Amino acid sequence: MRLLFLTITLLIVSSFFVSCNEEVEFQSNDCKKLPSFVRAVGFNPARSAFSTSEKKTMGLVLIELQNQGEPRRYQHPSWKAAGWMGPIQLDQFGNCFVGPVPVVNVYNNPTAKQNMLYRVDSESGIMSVFAELPVSDSVTVQNPYGILGLAYLCETNTLYASSVMGSDRTHERGVVYALDASTGEVIDKITGIDILGMGISYAPGKRTLYMGSARTSDIYAITLNKKGEFSGKRKVVLSLLNLGPRGDDKVRRFRFTQFGGMQIYGVEFNFNLTAPTEKQETVYEFNWDDAEMKWQFVK
Repeated sequence: MRLLFLTITLLIVSSFFVSCNEEVEFQSNDCKKLPSFVRAVGFNPARSAFSTSEKKTMGLVLIELQNQGEPRRYQHPSWKAAGWMGPIQLDQFGNCFVGPVPVVNVYNNPTAKQNMLYRVDSESGIMSVFAELPVSDSVTVQNPYGILGLAYLCETNTLYASSVMGSDRTHERGVVYALDASTGEVIDKITGIDILGMGISYAPGKRTLYMGSARTSDIYAITLNKKGEFSGKRKVVLSLLNLGPRGDDKVRRFRFTQFGGMQIYGVEFNFNLTAPTEKQETVYEFNWDDAEMKWQFVK
């Protein structure tokens, strides 16, 4: 389920340390702040979450879990203006970024608009277009998708967005963008790569963006410099091939812990529109091995 739980964490700027070789002393990238409007609409933030996978409700939905009975739901009118939606990402100021993802058909999600990135304002709760990423010249009916993955680097206030717009069965034309999360300006990009899910960890001693291929079960890693730009070349560091019940899952989402743990949420993905009830998710767990300097599969 595409569900993002809201947590309040402190961003201690004084703990940031960057040496000349780009290594860092801390292993946390958890600075997400509670959006102010959540309390304003009468929801308990400790029990609330954003969702984009409600079967009968198109768009973004705020959900509050109850001790008994059905959860409470809230949806600002602007949250369904972009059709069905997918990846969700909070920033350190409480703004919520979300990308459109078509479900079953493209009636509510025109292909040409799938590279529009939206932001829900922390104060007002109103959703509006944050950035219009370039539209590919090779848009094809074989691929109805655009933005599929989002990640956020607290240290530099950088938002990463992956798009597969323009890719088809034989051509990988996707792009991973690094954007200034305040202005929407593109500050860097990686081209020619189709990425589904993304996440950031400091476990290797450097700020590292992990990216799950939308075509294979491979997981790439690339170092981020102190400005949040891509540094060096991407490389394959893990694979979900032959793991889990399906054996060929793609990475939909990463979750990292402060203690060197990584959870990967794997799903089936083949660039076609699949009903939500048909999507099954498996969680894979890895731990960072300091001695071997690599991720070890746990279960």
